[in-house]
Amino acid sequence: MNGAVGILTGASRGIGPVIADHLSRAGVRLALVARSEDGLRETASVIARRGPEPLVVPADVSDEGAQRRVVDVVRAELGPPALLVNNAALERVGRFQEIPVEEIRRLLMVNLFGVEALTRLVLPHLLAAGRGQVVNIGSVAGRVPYPYGVVNASAKHGLTGFTWSLHEELRGTGVGVSVVHPTAVSDVGISERWPVRRPALLGEVGPDDVARAVLRCARENRVEITVAPVVERVADVVSAISPRLTSWVMRKTGVRDFLREVANRG
Repeated sequence: MNGAVGILTGASRGIGPVIADHLSRAGVRLALVARSEDGLRETASVIARRGPEPLVVPADVSDEGAQRRVVDVVRAELGPPALLVNNAALERVGRFQEIPVEEIRRLLMVNLFGVEALTRLVLPHLLAAGRGQVVNIGSVAGRVPYPYGVVNASAKHGLTGFTWSLHEELRGTGVGVSVVHPTAVSDVGISERWPVRRPALLGEVGPDDVARAVLRCARENRVEITVAPVVERVADVVSAISPRLTSWVMRKTGVRDFLREVANRG
């Protein structure tokens, strides 16, 4: 990865700056993308203390014109991209019928459409080089039932299908596609703002764990990595066999009640 040009979306907050730091340490020449220019500049300044300052490209990944501008700017300033990490995402916990349709549209545009459309623009550069990697940041919610996080779950389930399908389509081209499924992320994740205590079944991982999984996918072309405690990884496997059983376990262990309480407190 040393010297490779990489694009990281969602780089201004959450796990984005941590992923950026790990990629930079691995030698990736980074372009940081997010809507917040101030947040991007903060991330870039931290990374620049240890190495080359990343390219900052403020953009809304759900906007097609902005996506094209990102790819054009990166190609002109750094060269053809060899790595794309689709990390930008929104999340909403609440009762599905109470979420405004515009918010549903916005979440799906960022979490799913933005990923697919930006990947489509980067892909020709990877295919021309005969190598490269796309790494999508999914969620455990994209593998198991996620009541009161219905819109986010639908986008993340779609992201899983997108990753596996495109991975198979590109087999033999030298270009890989991966998805990383983290559970709740400590310190910087949305769950840190939840006002009620999580059940024991819902563990958490550190942002560095997620960043290391991204690097592993990029280096080894791992199609899918779930970043979670052992119990949740087992649940991930069980859910693939029987979503009904997983739903039953979530009810019996208080996970569903917990998510309902988070939704109630808004």
